[in-house]
Amino acid sequence: MNREEAQALKVFQTQLKLESGVDFHLRYGPLDLYIVPEATEFRVYWMTSNDWMDSSFHYQYPFDGALPLNLLSEKRFAFGEKCPTLKVAPILGERPFVVKPNTTFKILSDERAKIFLSTPMNMALTDVDNQQKIDEIPVLHRVKTWFGETPTHGQLCFFTKIHAALVEANLPFRPHRALTHLHIENRCKEPLTIEKLKIPVNYLTLYQDSRGLFVTSSLHLTIGSGGRLKRLQIEPPGPLSDLVVVEKPREAIPSTLFQSTAELMR
Repeated sequence: MNREEAQALKVFQTQLKLESGVDFHLRYGPLDLYIVPEATEFRVYWMTSNDWMDSSFHYQYPFDGALPLNLLSEKRFAFGEKCPTLKVAPILGERPFVVKPNTTFKILSDERAKIFLSTPMNMALTDVDNQQKIDEIPVLHRVKTWFGETPTHGQLCFFTKIHAALVEANLPFRPHRALTHLHIENRCKEPLTIEKLKIPVNYLTLYQDSRGLFVTSSLHLTIGSGGRLKRLQIEPPGPLSDLVVVEKPREAIPSTLFQSTAELMR
């Protein structure tokens, strides 16, 4: 899938009315997901890969193929007489992501930059009738990493490589990754070096825009003299009329977080 075909991703806004004997299949980047309804339960099968560059997308219900024999994981969910109606849709990860651009770059003194980057999502299964999240499955295997000034001062995060782009068209499109706009204003007297960034996706809202793309809240950072964090602002990435809220933030931002630049970048 390419960026011009992203309208197809709006299928995630629909509901999935399960019926016994009618299977569902989703190929979403590295994730292969199958839902198999039966009389009093439904089974979820899935497998993922480490190919974070995979841009596959295939949504099929009813699924007319056969389940592969090498599926790695399985879960079962029981219900009464009525088969639940599900919503199968992406959500942001449960931990921040530490992203490392392929090339270290600098923002010049008294300049500002808008950086386009992306982070992999999870796939959530929600019971539409009671709005209860049943389960969520990471789209790909994730590696944990520590981001902090000391072994005791910091946060456990996920790690991902990125193509940090200054023009959106230069960011490779991966349908299973959510786009984040990062605005940085450097008011230091020296260039601001960026080797790693922490994207706190657990504090961001996930939207789907009019193009069908999944985008998060935008982050606006102002860096003052001495590299101090003067301002952190989180806001929608564009006009609300062009955005559909997919998932609200998992957590409210604690007042003790983001007191220094070192909590967000290295």
